[in-house]
Amino acid sequence: SLKMVIITDATSIGPSAFYGCTGLTSVTIPNSVTSIGSSAFNGCTGLTSVVISDSVTSIGDDAFYGTEYYNNEANWENGVLYIGKYLIEAKTLISGAYSIKDGTICIADYAFSSCRSLTSVTIGNSVTSIGDYAFRYCTSLTSITVSEENTKYKSIDGNLYSKDGKTLIQYAIGKTATSFTIPDSVTSIGSYAFYSCDSLTSVVIGNSVTSIGDSAFSNCDSLTSVEIPICVETIGNYAFYGCSNLKTVNIPENSQLLSIGSSAFSNCDNLTSVTIPSSVTSIGSSAFYGCTGLTSVTIPNSVTSIGSYAFASCSSLTSVEIPNSVTSIGSSAFSCCRSLTSVNIGNGVTSIGYEAFYDCTSLKSIKYRGTQTQWNAISKGTNWNKYYSNGSYYTINYTMTYNYTGE
Repeated sequence: SLKMVIITDATSIGPSAFYGCTGLTSVTIPNSVTSIGSSAFNGCTGLTSVVISDSVTSIGDDAFYGTEYYNNEANWENGVLYIGKYLIEAKTLISGAYSIKDGTICIADYAFSSCRSLTSVTIGNSVTSIGDYAFRYCTSLTSITVSEENTKYKSIDGNLYSKDGKTLIQYAIGKTATSFTIPDSVTSIGSYAFYSCDSLTSVVIGNSVTSIGDSAFSNCDSLTSVEIPICVETIGNYAFYGCSNLKTVNIPENSQLLSIGSSAFSNCDNLTSVTIPSSVTSIGSSAFYGCTGLTSVTIPNSVTSIGSYAFASCSSLTSVEIPNSVTSIGSSAFSCCRSLTSVNIGNGVTSIGYEAFYDCTSLKSIKYRGTQTQWNAISKGTNWNKYYSNGSYYTINYTMTYNYTGE
């Protein structure tokens, strides 16, 4: 029943702040506000008038989705919705090339997402903010051009970078080139930068790169090998998720890599072996989930935690050595590894999570580097060593060895 809102000195409007306020008909965003959160006015079906001040620099995804303003065809320009100086969403771009209109300062999250017929985009000098995943699934996009006068962004060879060239924001994934070398100026690869790029079989990551963003190379189905340079410190969540033809990941032993994100290599079906460098301290949840071709993995003494589902459903993995440095083995960390026959567990482990080795039906041997008393003191989750059959849970038939020395 809310009909009117007067916003005075607020600096931001949070996610879903007015979600579903169907009686709201108009809103004026004052100069104090700099950001409008995702779905802030989503479902405000009676909202017909929106006035946004120049102070706003970001608008979240679906901020005005489902409003009368959004649904009114008169507000769309050739399949593109602007609200003031903000490009909210592009729906039906079928002409191939598109130039963002003069004066636009913000391109919202997902603005061009799934515009599969979009071939090129021209960004003017006024744009100061480009939202997350703005060009996701633009599978025909071959060129992003940025005005030389733009102070925040620039283009190099048709790809989008930060103005200083340190962040590769978006690779034009419609290009047909099979290889790409990231310039030496780049220190970070942005989230979704290469997402669903089907043409690339190899990418050379420059020696200045320190971080690979979330989903940076997700679903790059043709990518077969990756060289992770020494300087990379973080591999983001889902960074190489679903790269079904990725066979080798080379990480140098003297790497500075500190963490492997959640689902970083999940569902890389053809990945056969991984050596994790001694700089890494944590392996994220589902990091190698579903890597059905993975036969061996080397976990160094630097790792202290193995995340939940980290190696779950790695159906070809036959053995694993968990070093003394590891204190926790996450829930379902090795569940459904049905070829796993032996596990060596270090004496630093204090907890083994729920279903950590669930359904590892080929497991014949667990060797523990501590005493039986220490083993009994470890916190173990429900069904950590069970399998399910005919309506009941059973303990896997393995032998237990204590005081294992590695001989």
